[in-house]
Amino acid sequence: MKDYITACGFPLRRIGNTLVPRLILGHLPFIGESYQGPEKNREYRARFSDIKNTVRILRTAVEKYGLTVVAAGIMPGNKLTSLFFKAIRETERLTDIKIATIPCVQIPLTIQGKPVDTYRRWLTYYKLESSIIGKRTLGKYLEDPVLQCRPGWKAEFRDALQHSKPYEREELKHLRIDDEKFENAIKNMKDFDVLFAELGSETDFLAMTDKFGLVADLVDQLRSRSGYRVLLGVHHAGLTIPKLENSGINFDGYVTPVNKLGVMMFPTRNMALMAINASKRPVIAIKPLAGGRMEPSEALEHVYKEVGISFCMIGVGSVSEAEEDFRTAAAILKG
Repeated sequence: MKDYITACGFPLRRIGNTLVPRLILGHLPFIGESYQGPEKNREYRARFSDIKNTVRILRTAVEKYGLTVVAAGIMPGNKLTSLFFKAIRETERLTDIKIATIPCVQIPLTIQGKPVDTYRRWLTYYKLESSIIGKRTLGKYLEDPVLQCRPGWKAEFRDALQHSKPYEREELKHLRIDDEKFENAIKNMKDFDVLFAELGSETDFLAMTDKFGLVADLVDQLRSRSGYRVLLGVHHAGLTIPKLENSGINFDGYVTPVNKLGVMMFPTRNMALMAINASKRPVIAIKPLAGGRMEPSEALEHVYKEVGISFCMIGVGSVSEAEEDFRTAAAILKG
């Protein structure tokens, strides 16, 4: 069986000592997330409930374009996750090519034994970011098109602003990781060729509340106990990346949104780009097409050429999308 490097059809660059293709296949469409609303999500869930459809796209990626590294989210409770893992295995069998993975592990956070509340977590971000950029923060939160795809997001966030509050210092003293859930998530990765383990965007919450010890513990657990190199996933790059750069934590790079529209780039697109450009670590750009709201040629020219990001991750929902996106990326990277 060929390894991911030998079979790779895209230029490679290093993150640390690891060779990584400049294009990586995203996973979210395969587990039913379109970033375009409930109707599209239902379409994806129906399509990728049949493993043959997933394998068809993976074979196109691997055999025709040499796209041999894929993201793979560890999403407890999502039935499509296990089907996606089976599709990777089946594609390896059919192509005789080893597919390397970058699994994203959600960080199960608790306070006094209860899961961290999503809206209070976002209120905590809001308090910090609005203290820097003022009234613009509310518009950014309410109008971001990806956030709006969450059912009831706008109304529920407005309600949280009126009737809830950010997490305060005393509560944050009790912030913990659910070790059992985290260890179970890691076990799901053991049978795959893992290039990096990515800690999910809960990293933003830990960094913005100065819980660097918890981040360091997770990184150490992935490195020392499982032998994985580690990336940190962030969506609030403008604030989170500078904090992590100065934290002394030993990790390998970032996974963060980069796109021309500024979708999911917090607190502002400009602040996120400033932090990305100042970072000493490599960045893998996600959401380059702003959740399907940009044409691939303009989107990828922006990420690779204008911003100068080395690595990009793209999710596709069909063979035709895959053909267009992969062909476009290949042409830009050869230019």
